[in-house]
Amino acid sequence: MERGNLSVNELVLVGVGGILGAGFFLASGIAIHTAGPIVLLDYGISAFIMSEVFCALSEMIVANPVDGSFRVYAEEALGDIGGFLSGWVYWTAGVFIMSSEVTASAIFTKFWFPNVPLWIFALIYSVMVLCVNALGTKNFGTIESWFSTIKISALFIITIVGILTLLGFFGSKSEIGVKNYFIHGGLAPNGIKGFLGALLMSLIPFGGVEVTAMTASKTKKPKKYVPIARRYIVLFLSTLYLSSIAVLLGVIPWYEVSTKESPFIKLLSFTHIPYIDSIMNFVILTAALTTMNGAMYGVTQVMYSLGKGRFAPTFLSKVTKRDVPIYALLFSSVGLLIAVILSYILPKDVYEYITSATGFIQFFNWIIILYTFIKYRPILRDKNHEYFECQKHSFPLRPWFTIILIIAVLLSTLVVPKQAIGFFGGLILLIIILLLYFIAKKLDLFDKW
Repeated sequence: MERGNLSVNELVLVGVGGILGAGFFLASGIAIHTAGPIVLLDYGISAFIMSEVFCALSEMIVANPVDGSFRVYAEEALGDIGGFLSGWVYWTAGVFIMSSEVTASAIFTKFWFPNVPLWIFALIYSVMVLCVNALGTKNFGTIESWFSTIKISALFIITIVGILTLLGFFGSKSEIGVKNYFIHGGLAPNGIKGFLGALLMSLIPFGGVEVTAMTASKTKKPKKYVPIARRYIVLFLSTLYLSSIAVLLGVIPWYEVSTKESPFIKLLSFTHIPYIDSIMNFVILTAALTTMNGAMYGVTQVMYSLGKGRFAPTFLSKVTKRDVPIYALLFSSVGLLIAVILSYILPKDVYEYITSATGFIQFFNWIIILYTFIKYRPILRDKNHEYFECQKHSFPLRPWFTIILIIAVLLSTLVVPKQAIGFFGGLILLIIILLLYFIAKKLDLFDKW
């Protein structure tokens, strides 16, 4: 896609757009209900993990800003198996995450148009995202920036409303306040099991840093802009997530937080603003569409990179005059179509297990990124005398520590039955992708296509 067109502001907004999705607005209720007030520690740990993964990515991007980003780095540092596994794991997870977002977007829209079949909205949004990505990086960045601004503004306003409610401008003073952190069973009312059970749900809203990595090589000055973008993205998301959850817990007792709808709807209901349900529905719809749009960009870039690296048919690496890898985009769209069809024909529980499994392997890819960084950094430093260090101290202890944290988060899913199914499903998906690598290598497909 068009190189050197994105500004640092657009890169920041694209990054936030790819990460801040409907998952935070919806899944935060589940995390709060599972852990209680100690969920803030869950989100703090998740913010640290995301920051460390982003830090590793930014070092590699600044030293070697190439198309394909982390997939190329994995190939150069770990060999063919690293490049294949990283690319196909990310693509598989991304396609199913997109299918979840487009289905969710259709459901949100049906709120206003209850008589229109769900599949029509799903088709409209799928085509819309395909068209946006076909326009090239500059137009993609502009559109994603506008939608990201809406999401950031909405979450900022929600936090301000919550603070005003805590100060007594809305609601009853006797029912709100810092006391809600302690009087309903303490900070950890569900004990260590509740804390562990909420870890994955608190990490999911931070997923998507790879989209920024894919976009970074298209900026005007990657070496200058990427470190700046990383700082702002981490600061924005950590501050917005933690402050909004902290305010929410002060206004609404943790056990009253709904797991069926966004807890922020109840928070905003204190203001008695007309049509608050519709306003919040629009915000969540915007969040879902921008995340889906960013995910499509990411999976398209990865498939393009896989084609260039011989790990997928080489025709997928062909580009248009706008420098858009159109065949990789169409291939990813077909993958999205298949995933959406599966969401209709498979039993509901089975499809939920597949999507939860792909959520699991999304964070397994973070382990690959960090391990790549550990192996790749010495190589990059030898080649680059002006090497940018995001992690100036405690290398390689910090990436190893973060890998251990991610493994702990993934293992924590075993304490929640529904999440445990996703854990084992994710392992099965990883084994399938690994088997496909050995089959392709055995048949010499990497040299034939």
